[in-house]
Amino acid sequence: MSLSQAFRAEKLARSLGASGPTQAPALSLAVARPDSVVWSAAYGKADLEFDVSATTEHSFRLGSVSKVITTTAAAKLAVRGEFDLDAPIAHYLPDLPGHHCATTKQLLTHMGGIRHYERKDYDMTEPGGPVYQRVYASNADILALFIEDPLVAPAGTKVSYSSYGYSLASIVLEAAAERPFLELIAAEIGDPFGLASLAPDEPHVVVPGRATGYMAEMDRNMLFGQWPDTARPRLVDGYAKIPSSTPAFCWAGAGFLMTPTDCARFGAALLEGSEEKIGAAERELLFAVLAEATENSPPLGLGWRIDSDESGRLRWHHAGTTPGGRYGLVVYPELGVSVALAGNTMLAIGDVLAPAAALADIFA
Repeated sequence: MSLSQAFRAEKLARSLGASGPTQAPALSLAVARPDSVVWSAAYGKADLEFDVSATTEHSFRLGSVSKVITTTAAAKLAVRGEFDLDAPIAHYLPDLPGHHCATTKQLLTHMGGIRHYERKDYDMTEPGGPVYQRVYASNADILALFIEDPLVAPAGTKVSYSSYGYSLASIVLEAAAERPFLELIAAEIGDPFGLASLAPDEPHVVVPGRATGYMAEMDRNMLFGQWPDTARPRLVDGYAKIPSSTPAFCWAGAGFLMTPTDCARFGAALLEGSEEKIGAAERELLFAVLAEATENSPPLGLGWRIDSDESGRLRWHHAGTTPGGRYGLVVYPELGVSVALAGNTMLAIGDVLAPAAALADIFA
């Protein structure tokens, strides 16, 4: 890395967190090639109350970037013959209601017909409160959120984004692998990829280096829009802490933490080369287009969005938005570059694709 590259990357990073509705207390970014992290930086505060400066060792909420962690584990199991992506999910979960005839591949490409979150899922007046504040003692408690609901479309006929579809897929994977999903992710992704910071975002567990999640005004109004203005959390210097929440109902779709440095390394390790952590068969499963573009979705691989940037360069990507976190992972396979970006509010960074493309320009 040259001084010029570092200067240009830092200038870009500082512009992302300068002002406006996409500002966050902390911003962290990293760029990796298969053999190394070529640049990483962190800005702002990982914790405002204790005045903790953000570092590249702080973990941020992946949100829906968790989905590509899940699909990579699924691809590894499938290639080893331990799991059939094309088998009806009833093969692994025979007690499901009869209208669930999707395959796991369809669930992981948002074609399983499972609904996404609805207003009732966030309604603080619902019994038990919003889904992110309930206790889930078993998979049955998670399935009860959506499994009896009608399908939004017959399986295999329509792309309809669904994090609940990933919750169901994770339970299928557990049944196939005969081990808990979090253990499966540690064994298939965290350990072999050397991702020390990859961890479930368990609210009551002490996780070293976890950045505190915050709300800016727009985040607060989204999360507490049902409340009168006078009852909404009070902002101090533009921020309030997010309420304690659990992603236990959606580990596979939005439940993990990781540093952008590790996340960029994960993306780079999917590329072909001497440092790769998957083989050609897994890459074919992950990155062959399985669902064509729709009005609301780019072409999809197994969880990954597969398209080209404005310069015509192929990219594999996913972004995540969750209370207290915003994340993006963009891999440029032809350039051999992986870019990860994160902040600790829901709307941090905004469009992650434009700054990722600019960082790819700098380091390609």
